[in-house]
Amino acid sequence: MPRAEAPSDLNQALAAAGPRRWWNRTTIGLLGVVLLVGGFLGGVQAHERWGVPASSGTSGMAGGFGGGGRGGASVAPGDAGTAGQGTTGTVKLVDGTTLYVQTASGETVTVRTSDRTAVKVSQTASLASLTSGLAVTVQGVPDSEGIISATAVTAG
Repeated sequence: MPRAEAPSDLNQALAAAGPRRWWNRTTIGLLGVVLLVGGFLGGVQAHERWGVPASSGTSGMAGGFGGGGRGGASVAPGDAGTAGQGTTGTVKLVDGTTLYVQTASGETVTVRTSDRTAVKVSQTASLASLTSGLAVTVQGVPDSEGIISATAVTAG
């Protein structure tokens, strides 16, 4: 008679092992992480393909003013008519009407000024009021040698 009891035991064993949930809290958590990572990577890919490229003029220096390199001089209100490129950095040396500016990358840029160059240190000032180590933003147009003819120099 042991064979007669076997199907009953088999049915009980199958019922005990019956259909279980294939998910638990860990599975749900992992699914959430996979969705977040997939969404992030999809966003990165979409931005690379269709996003707006960052211009060099939108980065700023640690002094809190925009500019961030050649072609990125910030424009103060009222200076909207001033065209051209410029640079941002710290004053390395002032020699007469020539200003030497060291950029964040370590490059020294020569800046020519004239009587028409506006120098602003919280207010309009002279070139002599600029000291070595002072953070500046220069507006102007570089020539073929990279020397900028300044239309405005803003410190601060």
